[in-house]
Amino acid sequence: MATYLIAVVGSCGLAAVLAQPASTPQTFKGLDITVIKVERAASASLKDCPPGSNTVNAVTRPGEQFALVTVAFKVSSSFQPSPIRRPSVTDAAGKTYNTAATFVDAGAVPQYSCTFPFRVPDGTRLKSLQIEGVSFDLSSLDGR
Repeated sequence: MATYLIAVVGSCGLAAVLAQPASTPQTFKGLDITVIKVERAASASLKDCPPGSNTVNAVTRPGEQFALVTVAFKVSSSFQPSPIRRPSVTDAAGKTYNTAATFVDAGAVPQYSCTFPFRVPDGTRLKSLQIEGVSFDLSSLDGR
């Protein structure tokens, strides 16, 4: 069964509805992981994952933007607490970008979503998200 994200966009009171399929869920260390969406912004929150009390924000410099990758997590009964490295993204040219956001107690709540900010040059097209040994195709989610 496909998962879809419905987004409303528009200006001057006009709106259009877009359907965007989420990634295929994958399991890693007892976490069911699904990439929900990719957005662009000039500023980003550097919240931990799952979201906690970290309230640090960052802004871009001229010529760059944040690629915001939102990921949903569901903790399964096979989850075993262990450190998880920060995610990274790879662009269409093969360059890798890291995030400042970290995983903190990934099994603290049964279900949550996190938005990972990646500082990239303007116009960068994302190819994939990596969370340790698991990779997600972002090409269909990155509307660039």
